[in-house]
Amino acid sequence: MWEDDDIMMNLNQQIGSIRALGKIEGLKNDVKMLRTVMDSVPLWRPGTRINKQCDEVIRMIGDLEERFEHKLVVTIIGPSGSGKSTMLNSLVGIDDLSEVGHLRPTTKNVVVFGREKGDADQLSAKLGKENVESQTSQAAPQLEHVLIIDTPDTDSMELEKHIPMVLKAIAISDILICIFDSENPKRKDHIEFLAPYVRLFDGDSLVVVINKCDRLEEEELQNKIAPEFLRFIKKAWERPVQTILCTSARRHMRDPQWDPTAVPKHDFDQFEELRNMIFGTFNHPGYIVDRRLENANTLRDFVFAETDSEVKKDLKELQVARDNIRIAEKKALGDAISTFISDDAKRMLSVNVLLYQKLSQRWMGPVGWLISIWARILIFGTGFVAMLRFGNPFRQLMGIVSSLRHFKESQAAVADIGKSERVNAALRDYRLAILREWPDIAETLVKGRFDPSVRKIEDVLPDMDALHGDLETIWNDSLDNTIEGVSKTLSGFLLQIVFNLPVVGILCHVGWMTAQNYFTGNYFSSDFFLHAFLTIAITLFLSFFLFQVCVRLAAGSDRIIRKAFNTVKQQVEQFQPLSRNSVGEQIDAVLGLEFSSPAADEGLRNG
Repeated sequence: MWEDDDIMMNLNQQIGSIRALGKIEGLKNDVKMLRTVMDSVPLWRPGTRINKQCDEVIRMIGDLEERFEHKLVVTIIGPSGSGKSTMLNSLVGIDDLSEVGHLRPTTKNVVVFGREKGDADQLSAKLGKENVESQTSQAAPQLEHVLIIDTPDTDSMELEKHIPMVLKAIAISDILICIFDSENPKRKDHIEFLAPYVRLFDGDSLVVVINKCDRLEEEELQNKIAPEFLRFIKKAWERPVQTILCTSARRHMRDPQWDPTAVPKHDFDQFEELRNMIFGTFNHPGYIVDRRLENANTLRDFVFAETDSEVKKDLKELQVARDNIRIAEKKALGDAISTFISDDAKRMLSVNVLLYQKLSQRWMGPVGWLISIWARILIFGTGFVAMLRFGNPFRQLMGIVSSLRHFKESQAAVADIGKSERVNAALRDYRLAILREWPDIAETLVKGRFDPSVRKIEDVLPDMDALHGDLETIWNDSLDNTIEGVSKTLSGFLLQIVFNLPVVGILCHVGWMTAQNYFTGNYFSSDFFLHAFLTIAITLFLSFFLFQVCVRLAAGSDRIIRKAFNTVKQQVEQFQPLSRNSVGEQIDAVLGLEFSSPAADEGLRNG
């Protein structure tokens, strides 16, 4: 029975570990995705620092992942004389486990305290074997699932040597116990040293202890010193601190060796609460998994919060810059497109040619035949033979000789696109409009901590060849769609009946009369057929003339161009060539950073 319970407990622990590892991998992936975004915004200067933080957090979460099945690591850190070694000995219940003395620093290396000889091996590779000392004792059952690290003083004479070891020890810790001397808890150097690192720990993983509290008056300690220090450290560390424990570690040693002049002044002591926290709450396998998962989540939240803070600093400037860029490029594109609708006799005639070509494809009957003939006459009569040859006359509407790109013989014509004075003028107008606005936009970006290189307009303007193609495509598509729509309207079934009916009626009448008299042997003279032909021709040309009047009134060239231009202006509202440039894309990437709320984070953890 008991064996079955143990098996189920172990199985549940393994399943919990697997789930936790999956969540940790997800947290690590979140940071990697953030780093990818930072890589895409090299002009935003805070991105460099955030990238380094992302790398460090990814490494630290990786360390947590590697140590998932290892013992919980509790690190004690504090300045010289704060009582770290005494605290450790009292917690474990062995007076001489850690060396206590007045020579500073008492601890010269990172000392790992465990129960078994191999307990420190998992940390030696991270900290360096030369920097790690191992102390073990089978008489310390509290260390069954916990390793305690005693660190060198953060303010010793060998500071430069000790700090790297202390930092590495903090990085691999699951629980960080920060000890302060009650007689001088607000030591600025120690608090400032710890500030960047305490934010990497979940609230339950950070324990703040005021030691040697027995040397102060109890009322002053509880009502003044502890509350003031709690407010002070929250402000200094810029993060919530759940609680502060007041302890007297020495009184819990088997042989306290009191100085006769420094005996305890009172019995207020939260040492047992600290001991129960470490060896009661922390000291079991299930808690190890939970704690490392919480710390991994805190690491992820830390780098996201840092990024969020940096983005908020530049949010206003970058939003203004983005809005001004879009306003400038819309105006510039408007100026460029306006160049295409300037009065030009050839342009107007070209629109007519294209319209009649579309109509000739839709119309049937005698009027349709005449429309086709008229379209050919317009083409050859105006010298637009190239349009017939290449099959894509739309590019000539901008004064460009072009062709269908799918034909090899059109390459020469395509090469002539850039020689169009009208297109060059349009691109020049676009460039000038951007040049007028960019100095102010660039200064706003620099205030938003973009690299000063954004002041170089040459690095910001979109590729002119690409812009040329974009403008050309927008204009041609708009004009093509407009002409297509007009030709469809002017080719309605009822309209074709109305204009074809007089000619078809006369043709039917003449045909009927001719056939009837033919079968009766009564043949008409040539004058009849001449008059019939003239009547049909006059009626046909009159119908075609009236049709042309309708075309001119309903769809003149100027109307088609204006309608196409209005369509282009609507498309320009969404067309942002400058925003697609590296600078614009980086602005959008920075402004597009979104971070999970604490509630969303909780949902992710519970996922």
